[in-house]
Amino acid sequence: MRNYFRVLIYILISLMVICCFSACAGSEGDTLTMDMPSEDEATVPETPAIAETDPEPAEKEDKYIYVFLCGAVQNPGVYELPEGSRLFELLERAGGMRGDAAADALNQAEILSDGKQIRIPTVDEINASAATGDSQAGAFAPSHQDGRININTASLSDLMTINGIGETRAQAIIDYREEHGSFATIEDIKLVNGIKDGLFNKIKDQITV
Repeated sequence: MRNYFRVLIYILISLMVICCFSACAGSEGDTLTMDMPSEDEATVPETPAIAETDPEPAEKEDKYIYVFLCGAVQNPGVYELPEGSRLFELLERAGGMRGDAAADALNQAEILSDGKQIRIPTVDEINASAATGDSQAGAFAPSHQDGRININTASLSDLMTINGIGETRAQAIIDYREEHGSFATIEDIKLVNGIKDGLFNKIKDQITV
């Protein structure tokens, strides 16, 4: 009986040893593998996109005009000004008007045009022309090179120097161009209320656009 138990213990020990060896062999046989990407599948890092930049705008070329200023002004002469300049800027460049200048007779906000002559009238000249109705008052009005009045740029007092154009009609011309824009031709002045064919025929040689 003692031999029987001894054999049984021996068998159990043998089985335990066999099981241990089997477990170790299984552990050594299991190899941890990692799938490595092939050359074709290798991920190539993306090149960051270069932001497109707008080309620098070309520098705008400055344009200039030349205006002849005379009359009751401190420093008369020909002045170079940026295109789009206004009369008050020209007067500042010329040192301002003299004390006897008729400042109220001028539209200092008007835009100047190239080749224009502007003569600043004196108070005495304005009073004299108003008293006598002398059309020679146009001698100191802003004008075209040939002496005609530009109806697109002339001020109220400039327009009143045209024969047959009083203050009411002069203001109507200014109101029309402020509402509708510049006149394309001198004939367009007939679109202004109060100016018909008869008056146009009298003034057509005195005006320009």
